[in-house]
Amino acid sequence: MDRLRFGTKLLGVVALTALLAWIGLASGRGAGRVPAIWWANAALASVILLSKRRNFLPYLAAGYIGNLLGHLAVSDPIWEAFALPACDVGETAIAVLGVVFALGRRVDLTQQRQLLRFVAFAVFLGPLIASFAASLLLHFVTGSAITVSLVWFPASAIGMSVVVPLVLGLARPETRELFEPNRLANTLVYLLMIAIATTVIFSRADFPWLFLIFPPLLFLVVRLGLSGGVLGSCVVAAVGTVFTVSTRGGPLAELADPSLEHRILILQLFLATAVLSVSVVAIVLADLKRAHLAAGISEERYRHLAASMEMLATEDALTGVPNRRHFEQAILSEWHRAERTHTPISLLLIDVDRFKDFNDHYGHLEGDACLRTVAQIALSVSRRAADTVARFGGEEFAIILPDTSSEGAIETAERFRTAVAELAIEHRVIPLGVVTISIGCATLLPHEGTSATELVAAADAALYEAKKAGRNRVEAAQ
Repeated sequence: MDRLRFGTKLLGVVALTALLAWIGLASGRGAGRVPAIWWANAALASVILLSKRRNFLPYLAAGYIGNLLGHLAVSDPIWEAFALPACDVGETAIAVLGVVFALGRRVDLTQQRQLLRFVAFAVFLGPLIASFAASLLLHFVTGSAITVSLVWFPASAIGMSVVVPLVLGLARPETRELFEPNRLANTLVYLLMIAIATTVIFSRADFPWLFLIFPPLLFLVVRLGLSGGVLGSCVVAAVGTVFTVSTRGGPLAELADPSLEHRILILQLFLATAVLSVSVVAIVLADLKRAHLAAGISEERYRHLAASMEMLATEDALTGVPNRRHFEQAILSEWHRAERTHTPISLLLIDVDRFKDFNDHYGHLEGDACLRTVAQIALSVSRRAADTVARFGGEEFAIILPDTSSEGAIETAERFRTAVAELAIEHRVIPLGVVTISIGCATLLPHEGTSATELVAAADAALYEAKKAGRNRVEAAQ
């Protein structure tokens, strides 16, 4: 099945390169067989770069056959039909191998370093060597000038600079989003705008309006990114080529030398400038986007780190409940709120009975487990979101109960004391034989001249009375 699929791909490459070679050769018939843009090599290079396995030789062979068929379709001499495709395939091989060796498997032309290497191998070196080799063949066989490479090179270079970034860009997930149903109409409108602007500009022969195409092209880059800009460049290239090689006139028909060769050369320079402008703006925008994304990630990490530090600063590492620092912040905050709303505030101070003896008898690991259990029970009995459970210190815990009367605080305390005793955690050192707690309750109605310190002192005094009276009991401050 894989071989059949791969064979189908190779046949597709043959058909694609044959069609593009035929279009290029046919469009350049009146200009010494030099097209404005040579699409075939760039398309073949794009296919290879997108191939996961990068099977160079089969794809290059398929590209050679396609180029051969394109030359035969326009009735080129047999020796040219076999020799010139070899130069084209050589150009593709130099471009692809140079890009792969330099950039690795993932090519991202919005990176400045990668774009420069792509330009060096695919846009400059490959087309230059291939054009020079083709001019040597033509010189020795037909006696043509060796400088023919000067007019062949721009067509291949522009093809590489337009098609490869376009295809690689279209393969990116963010580019495919441009053609999703919710964005397709918007993308087509932008491309239609470029097509209309290019048609108007190239249909006017009274003044060279070519420079007017740059604003809409750059606007397209801003809206759609590098791939959108290159896609717009392809639209400009297609429309401009039709007007340039036809007899419809246009701004290039008014040149001092209106020959087709000269018009095509000017068109190539114009397209090269357009692609360069698009690439530069796209890279700047991509760098800004990456910088913005990196800043966002850094800010998110900072916030996460700050939140983690805040949590570490206000959370007891052993029990997972807020620590003494958080308690002090919370008691002040709730006290001021109660003062504003004229509502009572209650505080429970809890002590695990004879906890030092428990630690000495069962060990610190069992002692830590006991404290964690007591903390979890405290969380379960403080049912309201406004209630605050905190580790007050050592084996002591505190529960802040906003807007709670003395009766409500005592009820909560008794529920807490009973829950711990019923859990029956073994504690053989004390007479009851299980872990128990003592609780001191205090309730105050804040008013001018009072402070949260008085509430804490009252609850602490009540806790002392509970332990003095025999422990495992709740005492309320008078």
